Amino acid sequence: MALIDPMAHNVGFDLDDLERDVRRRQAEDLLRASEQRVRSLLEGMEDGYYEVDLHGRYRYVNEAFVRLLGYNAQELDGLDNRAHQTPEMASEVAATFKEVYRTGEHRKTQSWEYVHKNGNVVRVEGSVSLLRGPTGECIGFFGMLRDITARTRIELALRTSEEKYRTIVQSMGDSYFEVDLHGRLTSVNPAFGAMLGRPMEDLVGRSHRELQTKAAADQVLQVFRSVFDTRRTVPSFDWEMLHRNGRTVMGEGQVQPVFDEHDRVLGFRGTLRDVTERRRVEQALHQSEQRFRALAHLSTDWFWELDADLRYRTLAGRGGVVPATRDKFVGQLIWETALAIEAPRTWAMVRTEMEAREAFRDVVMFRTLDNGRPYFLSVSGEPVFSDGAFAGYRGISREITKEKLAESRVQFLATHDALTGLPNRLMFGQLLTGAIRSAQRDGACFALLFIDLDRFKFVNDTLGHDVGDTLLQEIAGRFCDALGPAHVLARLGGDEFVALLQDGQGRTAIDAVAARLLTAALQPLVLQGQECRVSASIGVAQYPLHGQDERTLMKNADTAMYFAKDAGKNNLQFYSEDMRARSTERFAIESQLRSALERNELSLHYQPQIDLATDAIVGVEALLRWDHPELGSVVPLRFIGIAEETGLIVPIGKWVLREACRQNMAWQRAGLPMVCMAVNLSARQLQDELFLSDLAAVIRETGLPPHLLELEITEGMVVQNPDAAVQLLRAIKAMGVRLAIDDFGTGYSSLAQLKAFPIDTLKIDRSFIDEIVTSSQDTAITQAIIAMGKSLGLTVVAEGVETFEQERLLRQHKCDRTQGYFFSRPVSADAFASLLEQHERRLRQFASSANKA
Repeated sequence: MALIDPMAHNVGFDLDDLERDVRRRQAEDLLRASEQRVRSLLEGMEDGYYEVDLHGRYRYVNEAFVRLLGYNAQELDGLDNRAHQTPEMASEVAATFKEVYRTGEHRKTQSWEYVHKNGNVVRVEGSVSLLRGPTGECIGFFGMLRDITARTRIELALRTSEEKYRTIVQSMGDSYFEVDLHGRLTSVNPAFGAMLGRPMEDLVGRSHRELQTKAAADQVLQVFRSVFDTRRTVPSFDWEMLHRNGRTVMGEGQVQPVFDEHDRVLGFRGTLRDVTERRRVEQALHQSEQRFRALAHLSTDWFWELDADLRYRTLAGRGGVVPATRDKFVGQLIWETALAIEAPRTWAMVRTEMEAREAFRDVVMFRTLDNGRPYFLSVSGEPVFSDGAFAGYRGISREITKEKLAESRVQFLATHDALTGLPNRLMFGQLLTGAIRSAQRDGACFALLFIDLDRFKFVNDTLGHDVGDTLLQEIAGRFCDALGPAHVLARLGGDEFVALLQDGQGRTAIDAVAARLLTAALQPLVLQGQECRVSASIGVAQYPLHGQDERTLMKNADTAMYFAKDAGKNNLQFYSEDMRARSTERFAIESQLRSALERNELSLHYQPQIDLATDAIVGVEALLRWDHPELGSVVPLRFIGIAEETGLIVPIGKWVLREACRQNMAWQRAGLPMVCMAVNLSARQLQDELFLSDLAAVIRETGLPPHLLELEITEGMVVQNPDAAVQLLRAIKAMGVRLAIDDFGTGYSSLAQLKAFPIDTLKIDRSFIDEIVTSSQDTAITQAIIAMGKSLGLTVVAEGVETFEQERLLRQHKCDRTQGYFFSRPVSADAFASLLEQHERRLRQFASSANKA
């Protein structure tokens, strides 16, 4: 029993142990299975897993950890983790382990750096926790590591990019803004603040509506809505904002949507460029262009533009024939048009200027219209450059057809007789001078015939000037027929004609031609239903027998003509040496004229000039008179020519100038209104080398203000040597003295020269005024001269005004002043003083009555 009992007891003990052992084995199996599952889980993770003991030696690492550092598991087993770290990083990791050991708290999101087997730095983000044993004691540490090297690189690049972006935004000249969906500014750059004159911190958080007018804010809101709805950028729009000082600022820019990570629009961003000044300039330019278009529409001129190839691009304006030619011109080269250029310029010259990119002024172009009418243009243009590159030409064209026709007419009349169309005195003088030169060169001879109509004055006075004009035209035609084309006929004025017989005409041939002229003149004319008859007296001077210069030949032919009249008219007389009587008389006049100054026989009379705008006496012309005790009153026509020829005109002219200035000052000292004194100058005076000093001395000694003196010269005095004349006239102008062209329209050869002369006044020759009421030609000429004078800024004075109708027409045509018998004959100094005083009194009384009315 004892053996069993113990046996029984032992058996029972073994069963309990066996049961416990089974349970232990089962637990261990479960643990191993669990560990296996954990290990499988750890091995399948993308993140690295590690376990280290309290000394930091690896107890276990998963496959991801091995890949992270490039080692195999055997190489890492038991290896100190600090072997894969820089000393600084090893210290940081050790400190983390110590902190976890001390606190027992889990640490996560640690950023560490490990060294890969290949030497590269691997940045990881991981965690650290305490590793406990079965009984809960701390046996080491475990944690997870995730490779963030690529992410770190991306984050660094992102930070660099964002910093670069912020730098660009902060430093850019254009304004940058960001707003949320409520229109509140969430970000702005300094340029945005500067544009509005506000600091950036004062802008962020404010609604754009606070910085705009209501109308502008509504406009911007529509832009935001469009961007929100379409999710697309609005590339360009104007954003009107308010500066801190209240002024309006105009920004031009774009707006684009801002998306969140879910691709939803969460706001807007954009840039603005301050275009306030540009918009102001554009507006001013727009207004200027509108004004230009309005003016171009109203103007008779027209505006044109050429492109860089010099082809017409634009024509604008209502003037000229633009509507009819616009379509034809556009696209054409300027020199391919139907327009020609007036000589001396040519298209080649203008083309050279344009290809050299030079401006051109007042180029006269012309063409003949379909209706046969001439058409003239004055064209001016200048090159246009854009950013330094040639872009074409722009300019204006002005129709000058009327001016050119009037100028042509005046130029024609300057050398031709307006009534008959024959050469006038000036042109004939040039022709005669040319004939003399040719004869001198060739050793030839010719004859000069001076023709005067007999009884013409009777017909003219009896039947009227119209009949007289018709008679002169008819006689001129007959004389031309009688002479034939080989000879020259000219009208000197009145009923005086001259003929130039060239080609070595002998006396017999001259007699034959003269006979034809006399016969032609004798033929009856029917004028106003009445038969009229006139005859002619002809004087002949032959070159070189009777003179070798123009003046001598004309004088001797004139002398012979008077002998023909004295011989009973209607005959021919050749000049001869026995025609001394007239020369004797001339000598007598010359002799007496030399002492006329010494004997105080010369005096001045004064004829007033009336301002048609005010009816006031504003000027006066000094006219020379000679009262001889034996010869009586000698008219200027009898002695002025002699004075010119002998040179006596120089001392006489000096006396006239001094006396006229002295008298003007005497009137002023007497309290009379100031008037401008006009004094005639002769060609010999202008040629006198002491003239300028004498003029200065007279002004200085008499004390007359220079602007109250006007010197009158004739056209013929300046055309012979215009360059010298211009210099002299400019010297006179420099003294402050006014200058006038006397007898304008009868002898001027070039209107272009007129522009060069520093003159102040044009005096229309009385020959145009005589017939202004009855002759449409004289009216047109007078009107053209007035218009031309005004366009040049000159005062226009009409001489020889004798009737109310003449003055009325002159007022109608805007003539400035008149002078003539209609207002007053030339009178003495005392009489003029009384006339001036009385006239001024009447004007004051009239003005007073008008004011009361």
